[in-house]
Formats: sequence, structure tokens, C-alpha cells
Amino acid sequence: MPKTDIKDNIKDIPEVRKPILEAASQGKLVIFIGAGVSRIIGCPSWKNLALKYLKYLYEEKRCINFYEHESLSKLDPRKLLSICRKMLEKEKIPPPDIKSFLNADKELKEKYTIYEDLYKFSAVYVTTNYDDYLDQVAEKPMSEIPSVANSTLLSTIEKEQSKKSEIIIHSQEKLLTSKLDNGKVIHLHGSIKDAGNLIMTIVDYMKHYENGGKPAVFLEEMFNKYTVLFVGYELEEYELLEFIIHKSHSSKNEKKHFMLYPILRQELSLLNFQQEYYKDLGIELVPYPIDENGYEQLAIVIREWANQIGNSARPQNFLDKIKLIDEVVK
Repeated sequence: MPKTDIKDNIKDIPEVRKPILEAASQGKLVIFIGAGVSRIIGCPSWKNLALKYLKYLYEEKRCINFYEHESLSKLDPRKLLSICRKMLEKEKIPPPDIKSFLNADKELKEKYTIYEDLYKFSAVYVTTNYDDYLDQVAEKPMSEIPSVANSTLLSTIEKEQSKKSEIIIHSQEKLLTSKLDNGKVIHLHGSIKDAGNLIMTIVDYMKHYENGGKPAVFLEEMFNKYTVLFVGYELEEYELLEFIIHKSHSSKNEKKHFMLYPILRQELSLLNFQQEYYKDLGIELVPYPIDENGYEQLAIVIREWANQIGNSARPQNFLDKIKLIDEVVK
């Protein structure tokens, strides 16, 4: 396989790819947000969330012993969460307060304005996170968010904000392509606002993405008709991300999607292999180095990208929107 020498080309702040700006200018850019974004403000990774569940069973409910705790703690987070949820049901133990598990660190939240910066993209937002930190930004009056977007788009988002219940979507029944509007936040796996219906266990995922179901159809249309930028996806989430992409993959999908990809400079020689793999999924990796600032570098990249993407953003053409909805219905 021919290799491209990219050591001298990787920049601390990568260039915004032209198709991303073009999609923003047509109202067809989706920002797909993973746990790596929330982790910057102190929320737990998926592994740490699973360990919090396990700790709840061990320390508070005393339904497992030390050996079981130590052995289970080594499992994959999705598998561990599935086992913990099953134990809670079997022992008829009330679930923990997941909202308290997902609390951000106050100082980090003030230091890193990554959600405010992401919202300046004036795009459509889809997330696999349960927390509501992006929701809080989306529900603020636009005048409270120093934005770089044009006045026409701001007016469109403000009109949507007047319908408070429609800005944030976390119900499976409302996973519709018609909801893909600028400024909206769509929780793909539920929200802490409805903790009883979170998609968390392996069985939950299998049922959620059944062929022909609303989530599967929603994702297929989104990947086919919109340009998607994945932000904040890290190693422990890649398996889930790949599952979602495979479930929604269609042979008619000609759209190219992008992923902001954290990497150490010493690992650059491996980047070619990763690029080839994700290329088959229709995704171009946009690498940025984390040697100096660690994963917090993502917040710096997003802050710099906000101006460029926000200035390009426009509402989706009304006729294009109607055409898209008609195609889905057919």
C-alpha cells in the first residue's frame, strides 16, 4: 500500500474541508457528537460511567462481592452496563441517579466552552450522549450566545426556539428526517431528561436499530442526504460508531463524511491504515495532534472552526426540505 508522508502536513488546527463548508452553506451539515466532547468538561467516559454503575452495586447495594467487582470491572463498558442493568432488574434494585453520574466539573465547564463553540456552527446536532449540556446551550436565547452566523439563520433558529419542546429531541418516535433542522439537538440514544428510556444495554441497541425501524431509517436518510462531521469519538466508542454506520449504510450513499481524529505524532505512521479502513465507511479522517494539550486540543480546534463554519451556515432551502421529506415518505 503506498504511504503518504503526512508528518509535515498535520497541523495543530486542521483546515476545514471544503465539503463541510459547502454542506453548511446548504443547511445540510450534521455534527455527530460523542462522549469525548463531554469528557472535556469533566463528564465520565463510557468506561467510567460503567464503573460508576458497578460501584453503585458494590458499595451502596452490596449485591456483589469484591472478587466479582474486580472481575467485572475489566469488561468492555457496553457489556458491563448490560450486566449491571440486568442485575438491577433481577434484584429489583432501583437504578442509580444517572444524572449525578454525568455531572460536569464546574471549573472545566467554565474553562472550556466547547458546547457553546459547537453551537456556533449553526448546524444540525445529533448525539449519542445522554447528558444535556448541549441542550442547555440550544435553549438559551440566541442573544446570549456570541454567534458568528448570519442574521437570517439566527432568525430561523430563534423561531424554532420559540417552540421549546421541538428544539431538543430524545424520543425514538420523533427520530424523523423532517427534524433535521439547523439548531436542533437530537439524542439518538435518549436523554437524562427521560432516564427510564435510555438505550444502554447491548439488547437495547439491537432492538433500537432493527431494520425498518425509525432510528435505522432516520440514520440511513441522514447519511445519504447530509454531510456528517463526527466530533469527540474516541477508542472505546469506535465499536458503537461502526455499528451505527454499518446499520445505516446504503449502496446509494455517495456522500462523504468526516471525523475529527485525535492522534499522537509518533503514531502518524499508522494513520494511513486507519484512513483506508474508514474510507470504506465513507468517512475521511481529519487528524489533529494531541501531544501538547491532550484531548483538550479538540476544544481549541472547535473554537477555531466555529468562525469559518458559522459564517458559511445557511438554513436549508425550503423546497429542498420538502423534496427530502417526500422522498422519505415514498
